[in-house]
Order: sequence, then structure tokens, then C-alpha cells
Amino acid sequence: MSKVENLFVNENLQERRKLIADICKQSPMFDVIATSVNKRRLIIQNGHWLADFGTQSYLGFDFDESVMNAAIQGIRQYGVVVAWCRLVATVGVFDQVEKEIAKLVGTEACSIFASTTLLNHGVIPALAGKDGIIFLDKSAHATMYEGAKIARDSGATLVTFPQDDFEELEKLLQQYQHVTKKLILTDGVYSMTGEYANLPEFDRLARQYNALVFVDDAHGFGVVGENPSKEVPYGYKGNGLIRYFGLNFDNMVYVGCFSKAYGSFGSFIACSQKLRDFLLSQATPHDLGGVGPAATMSAVAQGLKINQEHGQAIRLRISQLTQKTVQSLKKLGYQIHNTSGFPIISVWLGSSEHIIEVSQILYDNHVLLTLAPYPMVRKGEESLRITVTASNTEEEINQLVDAFIVLKPFLQKKGYLFQEKKEAQKYKTF
Repeated sequence: MSKVENLFVNENLQERRKLIADICKQSPMFDVIATSVNKRRLIIQNGHWLADFGTQSYLGFDFDESVMNAAIQGIRQYGVVVAWCRLVATVGVFDQVEKEIAKLVGTEACSIFASTTLLNHGVIPALAGKDGIIFLDKSAHATMYEGAKIARDSGATLVTFPQDDFEELEKLLQQYQHVTKKLILTDGVYSMTGEYANLPEFDRLARQYNALVFVDDAHGFGVVGENPSKEVPYGYKGNGLIRYFGLNFDNMVYVGCFSKAYGSFGSFIACSQKLRDFLLSQATPHDLGGVGPAATMSAVAQGLKINQEHGQAIRLRISQLTQKTVQSLKKLGYQIHNTSGFPIISVWLGSSEHIIEVSQILYDNHVLLTLAPYPMVRKGEESLRITVTASNTEEEINQLVDAFIVLKPFLQKKGYLFQEKKEAQKYKTF
């Protein structure tokens, strides 16, 4: 490394940044390189194998033969890359998928971006403009915060409120009710816990104060949908959390992505036709960057067909595997945060002190999952995030549970309080 590069690295690795850099460097759960992938079974460079509970390809489309063939055909038809920025031109499969997504979700139109990160960086500033007010849920995804900061640099005002603190949000809405453009940012399904945002309450406040709710449902799209019931806990169609709650889009826009449930790449905003046309020229990713390869949209188009034909059976399998995982870990006494039944399961640790040793034990016992140490999450909320997909096998679930059986004595020695030792205390939630 040159002296100048070394200076930049050393100067930037201070306090919180250094903490996370050290964990990333020492834990085997970061920067894993797989030399072979067979659905949710990975072979690593050193020959070690891992059962994958770190991916979010919920519906398992990434290894569906028809989806892979569609991607190949997309390359043959349109080439390796779509070489224009979206404002100038695109290929037909993007227009096809936009129309199908709008129909599935229930909006007039849809606009596809290369990624959710780029969408949030471009759409949020475009909506807020130079004089809007942004109300940011503190638990919302970091890319929304980044987009809000870009908007703030252009003149918008940014304020925050704690997750589910609607009393505080209403106070802020009252304080800024004179502002014409009021934009509320929230996750749909929260990415670390699988909790569902209280969209009915967001909708109520948005209607009362003439605001627009921006729902980033990257994890929910494809899994949750309309008309849920006890028998069908995720609902039907996988058309998102707004439809799950039976709401309309009068005061809401809906963001989803394809890199989770649809096992491809790209993201979209479902909205009115007028807003879609506005974003084409005003959201900078449409003007300053590419939209992604046609192969990804060809894969999504095939995934939408599978969802229509077999999506409910796939979601039922995800629900069953998730329930088995939650019940097995609770039986071992682990403190689990999963109130929604969504296939994101957080195993609470409450400290980052031993997270490197914890990750090594799980890695040695053939499990890959997502670590959530401080400062990735707030102190006291450190956890291990497990994601379950339709491609996971019963054997892989058993491997996961076995790994946590091996982990338990280590955590007990370090003073971790398992549920059976907290009978008189309230069950831990974040």
C-alpha cells in the first residue's frame, strides 16, 4: 500500500469504524469465497463446506433451471449488457417486467433501477427536492439514510424518529405541517428482525398530514402478500406488505427488489404513471448510470411466471422451514426474535465481545449466517441473523440446529442467559 493510501485507511479507521473492521478481518463469516455453489450448500476455497443461511434468495429461483435458461436466452437476445442509460433507451424485457410488476402490486406503473441502493440514492432526493422534509425511521435500511443525506445536501430537511414511535412522528408532522413535500421513509419488512412495519398507522398519519410514505420492502416483496390468514400466514401472490395490510397507494409508494426473493438483480418503485415519468428524468441513476444486464430481467420475467403458477407452495415450504428452525432454537433456550414468522430469525447475543469466537464455532460446524455486531446494530442488540429459503433442505436445518447445540456450552461459560434460566424474567425482545 502506498503512503497516501495508508494515510487514508489509518485516518478513517477510528473508533466505530475500527471496531467493525477488526471483526470483519478476524471472523470467518466475512469475505467468504465459495468455489462451488449447489443451492444452499457452499464449498469454500479451503475445501470446507457450509450450509448457507446468509442468503436471502427466499423463493429459490437462483438455481431454478427455467430461470437460468431464461437468463441465458436474455444474453443471446440482447447481449451481455444494456449499454444505454435508462433515460436514453432500454430493451423490451425491462418494459415487460415493469408492466407485470405494476399489475402484481396493483399500481399504475413501475420503474426499474439497477439496485435498491441506487434507487434510494436517486429517488429520495428527487422526491424531496430542495425544500422538502424527510422523516426517517431510525431502523430503516442504511441506504435510505444515505439517500436522505444526499437530499439534505441539496437543501431538504432531515429528521428522525424511533421505530414504532408514532407519537413522536406525529409531533414532527405537526411541527412541519407547513412544508408542502413531506416524505416518510420506512422499511416494509425490517431487514434485521423480520418484523413488519405498522403500515396502517403510517398510512393514517400520511393521510391526516398530507404526506407520502416511501416503503422499502426489499425483503417482503415475493414473500408476503394480500389476504393473509392463519392457514396462509404470508398471504397470497407475494405482492408486498402494502397489499398484506389491504392498503392502497394514495399516500404510499412501494419499493421492492429482485436480489432477494427473485434471485436476480435490480429493484423497482411501484407508483403512479406521472411519478414514473418524473423519475425517468429526475432520478440521477436513470441519467448517470446503467440499468443492469438484460439477463437479470429475463430471469425475473421467468420468476414471475413461476410465482404465478407455484408461488403459494413455495411460500408454504418457507413458512414450515422457518417454524421448524424457530421452534428448535427456542427449545435449546436461545433468545429468538421472530414475532412475524418471516424467514429472518435473529438469535440475540447482546454483546460483541465474543462474536468472533461464536462465528468460528458456527463456521467449524458448517454454518454460514449473518453477524450483526455493534456498530452494525445498537449496543445490546448484537445478534446472529439466520435467513431461511425454499432451497434449504431439512438436513441443512438440522445442521444449523446441531451447530447451535455445539455453541451452547461456550455461550453458557461466557454468561449468556438462556431462556430456561430466565423463567421469572420477561422474554427478551429488541
